[in-house]
Amino acid sequence: MPRFIKALLLVPFAMTLLLLAGGPGTSSDIWGWQRASADSYVVQPGDTLSDIADCLSISESVLRALNLEITSPNLIYVGQSIQIPANASGQSCGSGIVPTQSNPPAVQPPQTIGNCTYIVKGGDFISTIADRIGSDTATILSLNPTVDPNLLWVGHELIIPCQSTRPADVDSASVGIPAGVVADPAPRLQQRTVQHTVQRGDNLSAIADQYDLTLDELLAHNGLEQTSVIHPGDEISIPVPDHQAPALDPSEAVGVITALYTVRQGDIAASIARRHGITLAELIQLNGGRDLNLIRPGDALTVPWTNGPAFIPPGTVPAVEQRRRTYRVAAGDTFSSIAQAHGLSREELRNENPFLPRELVVVGGLLYLPGSIDPPAVAKVVPLAEADVVQYAAAKLGVTPHTLLANHAWLSEDQWLSAGSEWRLPLREGRLVTVQRGDTLRAIADRHGVSLDLILEDPRNGVDDPNAIVIGQEIILPLAMPEFSWPAFGEQTDPFGQCRNWDCSYRHKGLDLALDFYEPILAAADGVVTFVGGDSLFGLGFYIDIEHDHGWTTTYAHLVDFNVYEGQRVTRGDVIGYNGSTGHSTGPHLHFEVRHDDWYVDPLVVLPG
Repeated sequence: MPRFIKALLLVPFAMTLLLLAGGPGTSSDIWGWQRASADSYVVQPGDTLSDIADCLSISESVLRALNLEITSPNLIYVGQSIQIPANASGQSCGSGIVPTQSNPPAVQPPQTIGNCTYIVKGGDFISTIADRIGSDTATILSLNPTVDPNLLWVGHELIIPCQSTRPADVDSASVGIPAGVVADPAPRLQQRTVQHTVQRGDNLSAIADQYDLTLDELLAHNGLEQTSVIHPGDEISIPVPDHQAPALDPSEAVGVITALYTVRQGDIAASIARRHGITLAELIQLNGGRDLNLIRPGDALTVPWTNGPAFIPPGTVPAVEQRRRTYRVAAGDTFSSIAQAHGLSREELRNENPFLPRELVVVGGLLYLPGSIDPPAVAKVVPLAEADVVQYAAAKLGVTPHTLLANHAWLSEDQWLSAGSEWRLPLREGRLVTVQRGDTLRAIADRHGVSLDLILEDPRNGVDDPNAIVIGQEIILPLAMPEFSWPAFGEQTDPFGQCRNWDCSYRHKGLDLALDFYEPILAAADGVVTFVGGDSLFGLGFYIDIEHDHGWTTTYAHLVDFNVYEGQRVTRGDVIGYNGSTGHSTGPHLHFEVRHDDWYVDPLVVLPG
């Protein structure tokens, strides 16, 4: 490359260095631009640095030299104020130019009262937010040093200056409260009163004593003076203390009385606010401006009273160390009457319920009482009277093979269990699990593939409140099974598991009931008939198979006649056939079998006692 061309290329770079060098005399003209008297330009939507330079008829390098904070031409944002030469001649950019020589009308700056939070909404820019709150982009960016003004997203929280007077178009749901400023208390209920009609001989002091008030309280409530004169027939308003006020209807209390909410695993402040019918800003306000980005499970937040547990999804509250005694408020209750009914003073009851802002109670609300509730016992230890293999030992222990195996995972299916051995088993069919720290009932159900509704279906599973489980508590995950009833009523003859040969290699796999000929046989549970037939001379004779939900099957054998057909859906209690003595039988009886998956089950384990 020719030397003179290289020299020409170095000229713009040298001029930029001269401009940046500063020092005495640098206010002299450089290409006619004076750094010491620069105007400012506010970046407009769609602007790029090169576009601004072109419309001002200057080079981009001059703009970069005047604005050292611009580290990249790609990092300018709408509303940003940049310096431009004072004698810029461009006309197309005039709307963004703010001359320093002119004196704009003086504007009284808004009075600030600290910092607030602002939740970004769709369509927001830093500049539009600044305009709406009467601030400027530089102030907002200085309060949010980590925010990229070109990368805002809906729901992002910004720190903004608070004004003592907010512009009318600012959405109150989007703006928080001053950080660290305690919010105004929630609105208070108007105090309840009763009217006292003055009787002959009454005086103000006696009336005050009658209603357990001080004279000053009575006078202040009625706007009276010590010297006021009352006459028979006058009406005196008597304030009813909170502790004597009848329980409020929930419609009176919502949004007026506050309560404490315990943060659960997975909670975020926005979801807690939404669950209680308020905005995030209002939740922050209720909690004195606290930073709710840093909440942890177990933290307590002040929320509007919303009838408490009715709004908490079942099975979502983590297990606690101890389950406290509670009382659910009924219509007509007062704080005092509840305390008295449980042998407590008002102070003792209030100490148990520090979250109550006043001694007011709400119908349906829960009050804590002293003491705790022990989790129910859901297991027992059962000794095995006679040695046997798992399938028949389970029957002797009074459970299904599934329950025995599920609670003793080390057992093999063909294992021999010794006489006198002891087995810890649930009080009903299912698997015992122990609640761990951090567990919720829903998490336990999901972890084991069991329906939450199935656990809650029967209190014998150990849960009467899905949101009140205790660490270390045992819960039964029930074995899913249909509701069984007896297929007939007669004398029980041959039991399940009875040996049928000398070495007990052949066992009786059902329960025999002695019945008369043609006695009706009933479906033991809802299901679908899968077999009708057999042989009058051999085996089970004529029999019926019914398939039920959850892998259960029943068989009804030695029948003389049928009342159903294959594929027919039957309901528990339907007549499906008639008793007889067909097949290998010594007399009229019903042979009744129950199977679950591949296991024969003693019918006495599943039939009602």
